[in-house]
Amino acid sequence: MLGLPEMMVYDQYAPLELHSQAMPWGDARDLVLESYRAIDTQFGALATEFFDRRWIDAEPRDGKRGGAYCSYPTPKLHAWILCSYTGTPRDVMTVAHELGHGLHAMLSRKQTLFNYHSTLPLAETASVFGEMVVFDRLVQRETDPRIRLNMLAGKIEDSFATVYRQNVLTRFEQSVFSAREDGRLTSRQLGDLWIAANRAYYGDSVTLTDGYRWGWSYIPHFIHTPFYCYAYVFGQLLVLALYRMYKEEGQSFVPRFTELLARGGSDTPEALLRPLGIDITDASFWQKGLVELEGLVSQAQVLAASLYPRPE
Repeated sequence: MLGLPEMMVYDQYAPLELHSQAMPWGDARDLVLESYRAIDTQFGALATEFFDRRWIDAEPRDGKRGGAYCSYPTPKLHAWILCSYTGTPRDVMTVAHELGHGLHAMLSRKQTLFNYHSTLPLAETASVFGEMVVFDRLVQRETDPRIRLNMLAGKIEDSFATVYRQNVLTRFEQSVFSAREDGRLTSRQLGDLWIAANRAYYGDSVTLTDGYRWGWSYIPHFIHTPFYCYAYVFGQLLVLALYRMYKEEGQSFVPRFTELLARGGSDTPEALLRPLGIDITDASFWQKGLVELEGLVSQAQVLAASLYPRPE
């Protein structure tokens, strides 16, 4: 689709098209609230409270820190959200994502200070779930097939980066710690291990440049929070699978999902997920997440075939 004879590692996240016209803040608010109300009336009421009580700081302004996050330090305090909204589809989904964290925090306030916060593997459960619901609505409402394809490609790239690339980072860390048992490692050895881990992911589909041998050096998790990255993989695949369950089961799924969020970090992920009928050692459950991802790829392939016909 990019028309390149060879895909370099730095080409993989290149956008296909320009975004649609910027969505005003009021329209984004309405879309997000409509999406959360569609999940459950309680979700909608909690989400509305964030907007009505001005618990979201979304205005871009000079001197404001970048990024987006939801802060909920203790169960005695309400959560609040910081982001900088500029009207892009990604910004709409960012609001939905951080609002999911806010809902997770508000639902789990009955827990104690010690088990209020979720464990890392479940920390993104509500946020990514809400983001997926809003994403589906955005795609359905978009009438321009090129913009719709661009949105699908962005979502697929984000999901692949979380499910597969974070796995690469985890495998790299494992190989480094294993090799370190035999002695100190040089930057060249670290580069060799990095390329080996990435080659297993990319195969011959992407050309890895010589400079990419230093790719390990800009990942802060390796230094500040070792073996953090597995939680991204677990969390993303978990939510994709839960979202598939929600599509299959409808509203009967919602009370169990709500209870999962309300329990915060009061037990292990395995125990918290069991009431939903989930056995995390069962490969068929995780396959649900891959099926959901496969559905996004299929949608993109159909659109791409019509918009970018291959030459005879």
